[in-house]
Amino acid sequence: MFVGDTSRIAASLELRQAGAGAPLVLIHGIQGTADAWSPVLPHLLRRRCVAPNLPGRGLSPRWSAAETRTHDAYYHIDHYADLVHALLHGLRSRHDGPVALAGWSMGVSVILSLLARHGQAGIDRIVLVSGTACAVPGAVWFRGESAREVAEEAHARARRLGLTAVADADAVAASWASVRAADLRTAAQAVTVPALVIHGEADDQCPLGHGLWLANHLRASRWMPLPGVGHAALSQATTTVGEAMRAFLEA
Repeated sequence: MFVGDTSRIAASLELRQAGAGAPLVLIHGIQGTADAWSPVLPHLLRRRCVAPNLPGRGLSPRWSAAETRTHDAYYHIDHYADLVHALLHGLRSRHDGPVALAGWSMGVSVILSLLARHGQAGIDRIVLVSGTACAVPGAVWFRGESAREVAEEAHARARRLGLTAVADADAVAASWASVRAADLRTAAQAVTVPALVIHGEADDQCPLGHGLWLANHLRASRWMPLPGVGHAALSQATTTVGEAMRAFLEA
């Protein structure tokens, strides 16, 4: 079902797991790691929560010249989508039931890419937090072009968003290039699974209109704006987001 290197890389991803029940896969943002979900995790433990570190984060693999993909393709949201799809396939085979997906920031782009590339079969619900179907114009996470420029911005951004564990600078730069070039609006309009769209009204990195667009164009969505909350919704509105996710996933 999957090409060999996709299966190999997916099997080597570092996973954070907690809880029990039907699987919930939690996809982190562009600069963060699986740790980004730690604040809301206590609210979600009636699900088997699986939070992977995508390549370039934590103990997950890094690109090398031996890889079949180029550096930029390795850290592309489409590659991330393929890896998460491989992970879902394994979870569904062991759980014998559907899986839910949640993404924060870049994680939203990864989920939309996954649905576009692999379909919606076996996925029962999705949660999209602080994300976009099309970053340009309006969503600006980084302004630099080179890994060095992005790394300099990333240090300040990590402090601003309260990130304690961060991705490698070259992975961030390549990931941002792929997000910036992606237009996933057609993919979003084809989504039929129930979706909860959560977005901070004070988000200065992915403005509120991006979340509102998703809520208006997904076919079965619930819209939840967060007054006074910025891009770091998972840490800035932990109880509100966690309880909303729990209720939605258990409905």
